Amino acid sequence: MRIPEPFFPLINRVMRLLLNSPLHGLTSGSLMVVYFTGRKTGRRRWTPVRYLREGDTRVVCLTGRETGWWPNFLEPQDVELQLAGRRVAARAHARPDDTAGKSSVLRETLDRFPADAPYHGIVVKRGQRITPRQFEEAVARDVVVSFDVIKG
Repeated sequence: MRIPEPFFPLINRVMRLLLNSPLHGLTSGSLMVVYFTGRKTGRRRWTPVRYLREGDTRVVCLTGRETGWWPNFLEPQDVELQLAGRRVAARAHARPDDTAGKSSVLRETLDRFPADAPYHGIVVKRGQRITPRQFEEAVARDVVVSFDVIKG
């Protein structure tokens, strides 16, 4: 079941507080906060996101095209991540047209977090499987954002 949109501002604030607290271990294995500068406003922004690790120095996430934060990374941008209890520098890059990358990340996300399916536009009734068409539509709808952690 998808959480209604009006609740997200409150949930996002709570998640940011939790991920920046000593209790971060409750959720920091799969959620992080991205801190960045808005490309149009120049203002400091942040958003919590679900992530997957790709090796030791890269994390990736998926977001819907309708969300407003990912276009900030159409050109690579330096960001900070609150990742697994630490603040780290990273380089973010959005790849909205990387179909193979989106397919791979979506497949792993749904394998690890099946309850996330509605956030990718996929609604499956109990006992049914995701159809190839639903998966393709989700891939077309989503954007993959990669974060290369800068070792320092």
